[in-house]
Amino acid sequence: MTARDRTVRRRAQRARAGRELRDLRFVEVPETRASAFARTAVGLVNAFAVGAGATWLLLLVAAIVGDEALGDLSRALEFDEFLRATVLPLFGLAAVLALAIPLLGALDAATALRLLEHHVTANPGQVPSAAHRGRLAILPARHLRRAVLAVAVITMAVGGFCLLFALVDDEGRTPVVWTVVGVSAALVVAWLVVRSLLLGVEEGQEARRAELEVGWARSVVAADLAEERRREASPVADPPALLHPGFFERVDRALVIAVCALFAVGAIWFVSVWLRQPCKRCDERYFDEPVERFIDGLSLWGGVAIAGVLVITAALGIARLAMMRRVELAAVRWVADGGPRRAPEEVADALLLDPRAGRWASSAIVAAIMPLALFVIAGLAGTDLGTARPGVALAVAVVVAAPVLATWVGMADLRAAARERNLLRAALSPGDPDQSSLAARRLAEQRRRSKRDRRAQRRAPAG
Repeated sequence: MTARDRTVRRRAQRARAGRELRDLRFVEVPETRASAFARTAVGLVNAFAVGAGATWLLLLVAAIVGDEALGDLSRALEFDEFLRATVLPLFGLAAVLALAIPLLGALDAATALRLLEHHVTANPGQVPSAAHRGRLAILPARHLRRAVLAVAVITMAVGGFCLLFALVDDEGRTPVVWTVVGVSAALVVAWLVVRSLLLGVEEGQEARRAELEVGWARSVVAADLAEERRREASPVADPPALLHPGFFERVDRALVIAVCALFAVGAIWFVSVWLRQPCKRCDERYFDEPVERFIDGLSLWGGVAIAGVLVITAALGIARLAMMRRVELAAVRWVADGGPRRAPEEVADALLLDPRAGRWASSAIVAAIMPLALFVIAGLAGTDLGTARPGVALAVAVVVAAPVLATWVGMADLRAAARERNLLRAALSPGDPDQSSLAARRLAEQRRRSKRDRRAQRRAPAG
């Protein structure tokens, strides 16, 4: 091979590398129907767990307020019996969630692993974003091991209680109790076997993830360099006012004030509970008429204040969701022409990493509506109220409709997010930001702002 041939070959290699670098970019991997369902389900079950705990606490507050300040009405409505009927279902719900959360996590991780493997094979020039690569942080088999562990813990608790009951009480030594103990022991042994099998499965999944990560280790750096070059070559464009981070400043400040007010009125309301019964084993205390009236008023108006602040917080949350969706649509319109442009980093990072309105809305549906309907079913089914039947029917309809609606909204938002954010990535070439870099940048910006404020205060003339 002559020197001229070697030169031509090197030039061809450089040209090919340049084309590959020019086409290499980060993308939001479009979700399949299975992966969108699994990812949505994981978010919804976690939101439901939080909402169920908060809802039951609110029912407890309502029961105490009713007993203290509205005793006759509370007894007429049998609200205390209603609350007691929800205690056992609450523990059952906790056991179901302890199993459902890792199982759905395993489904999400398995579909994400298949999705990314297919994407890497079909689109070698497109590197999945950091958020998508992070979905493989916990492998499916690890989630399954957690689910099996949850079953084992629940089994050991039930079996241990039955065994203790059988040993200390002669009447408890029944065939049913010993059957439960035997089944519990068998399930614990099965857990040990399944755990060892899942460890072997996890090793195979670890090898699949390692193969993906080896390819990403080479392409992430190159894609970041390619996007930096495209970003530097793009003209600077000032985004619409809606897209600047300060757009949410007022509503966020109002939400913070509302949440602080909620904690404040909750603490004030708790004073009435403490004055009535200072500790769990203490007897209830009663006072002379002025103090007694003050305690009743504090309990009643404290509960009313909690309800009022909750309504205000919910209204602010809905307004925040509407503003978020408005920003998302404005961002898509801004890059609709497909032309390259360079935007401030904080704008691009917020558009790509901040939570989506649809995802928050779907979580709010199952967190705020579904737990209340479930407790209504449990409470009314355990009481003798004459109006229980229509109330239970309505609650059952809500329990069926809420997760269906939330899942539809969440899946639609996931697919829309991939499409809209890929339009933003194509126009802005933002690189590969993640939540940690976004948080670090926001913290650095707050520190710079604080320094400027202190410097301005020192330079201000005295008086």
